[in-house]
Amino acid sequence: MSIEGYKVFDKGLINSYGVKFEEKQSYQVDTSLRSIKYGNQGYGFHFVKRLEDGLRYFDGLNQEIDIAKVIALGEVKEFYDDYYGYYDLYVTDCLYIDHILSRNEIMDYIIKQPFPRIERFIQRYRLTEEEIDIIIEKNAILRISQAIDYYQYGNKDAYTKCKK
Repeated sequence: MSIEGYKVFDKGLINSYGVKFEEKQSYQVDTSLRSIKYGNQGYGFHFVKRLEDGLRYFDGLNQEIDIAKVIALGEVKEFYDDYYGYYDLYVTDCLYIDHILSRNEIMDYIIKQPFPRIERFIQRYRLTEEEIDIIIEKNAILRISQAIDYYQYGNKDAYTKCKK
């Protein structure tokens, strides 16, 4: 069974352990002594179904990152974090790195999502002025503008308190 998803890396397709990956290559972990497990103490290749959820462990606001389209080719385990609202998180023993997404591909994906997912993306990914304009144009609602103002521009007054 194969599952498509996304994986975030430091710039240059480098994972959080300093291992460099390459496009169009498959990677496998040895499960003869240890089975795959999701989490900080887990084992295997982690990836997500929703692009914005991949930013959970990488701060795309303050560091350069790559987001890759990936395909799990081996055993897969699914994980949910109901407390923080993260679903369809996966770990696999065999992962194929299809390609690094371009900024255009990322934007085409994100502008089609509902507000909560766009907001999660805005919180963790540095946008250009042009990309901000595209998101606002496609999602002309106050909450999007507030999220951009707060997370992208650092305006701590973007979400004002109600007057009594």
